[in-house]
Amino acid sequence: MLLKSAANPSGLAQASRWLTSRSRFRLERCTGTWSILCWKKTRKVTPSLPLTKYAGTYRDAWYGDIEIGERSGTLTIRFTRTPSLIGDLEHWQHDTFIARWKDRELRADAYVTFALNPDGSIDQAKMRAVSPDTDFSFDFQDLLLKPLR
Repeated sequence: MLLKSAANPSGLAQASRWLTSRSRFRLERCTGTWSILCWKKTRKVTPSLPLTKYAGTYRDAWYGDIEIGERSGTLTIRFTRTPSLIGDLEHWQHDTFIARWKDRELRADAYVTFALNPDGSIDQAKMRAVSPDTDFSFDFQDLLLKPLR
């Protein structure tokens, strides 16, 4: 319908109205009970811990070690068995960061979410691809990262 309307000059107004209604629908879905589906970033929320507390070596039973470092106020992540998986951890919200891989051709940025123990220490971290278009071979969702003590 949209392409047919856009191809006909007299249909441009109709296409414009359709796009406007779709945008309004998306906006409405991002409020109220639908807000959880929008993955909107909460503004002005800082991590629970100082960045140095997230740094350390984490181990997944299947994959092995993943190193998270802190340098000059920036967290980094490095998969020890996959040389191309090196990048910065950009704070997203709460205790979730986004791994932005230095090799941008990977197209596989991933959320890294830390769970805390009652004493404030890190219990574990889980990962999930940011984009649903990330190649299935990046099995981030299967990793359970436990800090080495």
